[in-house]
Amino acid sequence: MAFLIGITINFFQGLGVFYSAVPFIVPILVQAISKASVKFGNRNLNLLVRLPMERRDPAFVMNERGVIVASEGKTKDFLEKYSVEVFSDLFEDQKISTIKGLIHHTCYQEGYQSKEWYSPIVGKWFIVHLKADPLSNNLLVWLDDITLRKNLIYKLSEVRNFITQMMLSINEQVELGDSFDRMAKFVLDMGYEGAFITIKDENEHLVGNVYKHDNSDELLKSEEIVISKDSPAPVWESRKNENIVSDSRENYSSPDEFESLHAFDERVLGFLNFQIDNFINYHEQNISFIVFNKSEKITHFDHTLMEAIVNSAFTVHHLVSLIKSYVSKKGD
Repeated sequence: MAFLIGITINFFQGLGVFYSAVPFIVPILVQAISKASVKFGNRNLNLLVRLPMERRDPAFVMNERGVIVASEGKTKDFLEKYSVEVFSDLFEDQKISTIKGLIHHTCYQEGYQSKEWYSPIVGKWFIVHLKADPLSNNLLVWLDDITLRKNLIYKLSEVRNFITQMMLSINEQVELGDSFDRMAKFVLDMGYEGAFITIKDENEHLVGNVYKHDNSDELLKSEEIVISKDSPAPVWESRKNENIVSDSRENYSSPDEFESLHAFDERVLGFLNFQIDNFINYHEQNISFIVFNKSEKITHFDHTLMEAIVNSAFTVHHLVSLIKSYVSKKGD
C-alpha cells in the first residue's frame, strides 16, 4: 500500500515514479504511529485479555492511585450503575490508608492480594482479588460475590445462639411444652412466611401444627393436624427421597404444575391462607419440618441452614422427652 501511494504521488507531481523516497516512507510512518496510538489507547484493555483465566465479572484495571482506567461489558455497566470511578468508591467503609496499603503491597511486594470486604454502595460482600501487571504498573482487579456465604455464616451463628438459649431454658420448656412454638417463631423470623412442624407418632403418622405470623407479627398456631403415612403431602417428601427437598413455583411454566406435583394438605393451606410459592422440607429421626415462602430465592445455603435448624430441633425435643421421662419415673 505504501509502495502504490508513493508511485501515485510521484506520478501526479510530474516526476519519475521513483524520484523521491518521501512518498513511500510517509505512509509507513503514519501507519506505525496510528498502530502505536491505538495500542497505547488500548493498553489497559489488553491487560484484561492477557489474564483470561483470572478474569471474572466484575473485573477491571486500575492504576496505582486506585483510579479505574479500563472496564468492559457487564463490569462497565456495573461501575456506571453505582457511579464508581475510583476503587475506594466501592469500599467506602474501608479506611483510605488500608486501601492504599493493599495497593502498595500488591504492586511492590506480594504481586497478588485478596481480601474479604463489604461494599456498602452495592450492599454485598466480595472477595477482592488484586494482581499486579509488571508491564504496565497497573492492577487487574476482580470481585467474587460471597454474600450468600456470609449470610449463611451469620445465620448459622444465630442458630447456635438460639439453641444455646433453648438449652438454658430447657426446664421451662418441659413445664410449658412450647419447644416447637419457639422453634417456629425463630424459623419465621429467619425470613419464611409459614412453617409446619410435625413428629411421627406410634402409628407412623405425622402429627403437628402449622405456624404463621399475623398482621402484628404475633405467632399464630393451628389446631393439631395429622398427616397419614400414605398421604402425598410434601411434608413426607424428604423421608421418601431420604434427603432435603425444596421446590419453587417459578421452576414451572404452568402455575398448576407446581401444585399438582406437590399436593399440599387442604388443612395446611386453609390455615396459611396464602399461595405457596416455594418450600423446603427436611427431617431428622421422628421430627419433620416444612417451611413455606422464603422471601428470596432458595439456594443450597438455605438447605444447610434448614438441616442445622431441624437437627437442633430434634436434639431439643429429645432432651425434653428425656427430662419428662426422668421426672415421671422419679414421681412414680
